[in-house]
Amino acid sequence: MFVIVGAGLAGLGCACELNSRGLSCLLVEASDGVGGRARTDAVDGFLLDRGFQVLLTAYPEAKRLLDYTALRLHSFEPGVLIRAGGGFHRVADPWRLPSAMLRTLAAPVERLPTNSRWETTTQIGERFRGREANSRALHHPILTQMGIFQAMIDTFFRPLLGGIFLSWT
Repeated sequence: MFVIVGAGLAGLGCACELNSRGLSCLLVEASDGVGGRARTDAVDGFLLDRGFQVLLTAYPEAKRLLDYTALRLHSFEPGVLIRAGGGFHRVADPWRLPSAMLRTLAAPVERLPTNSRWETTTQIGERFRGREANSRALHHPILTQMGIFQAMIDTFFRPLLGGIFLSWT
């Protein structure tokens, strides 16, 4: 018998795979329910997400294991909702969503400098290699060296990565 520790998506997927091959397993979970970070709790009439819940539907394993129709997935408009100046503002890349150009320009948020040196994901990964993978990594000057203003790091990148990594420091 196999023992699987953790009933998050990976643990549940592993259990499904073992069961499909006729193998028995014991799935153990420390919390009061399954789902891990991709879990939503109902509290006093509110739905509270436990983690960053964006499913990239191109993942081959997700395609194989999940019934996208039954999940009733919805797509997101490209961009972000940023709280600044006492309100929420939608900000999007005008190349991907031209209709968002005016509202993006009007939003009271820092913009990326026009001379930013954008890098590939691989290049950015190399810069962060060996560093702690959470929002505390943003204290390192890598992003400012890339030309990203500290205000943008504090108001956008740190909250975004804090939500992804469940790290609030």
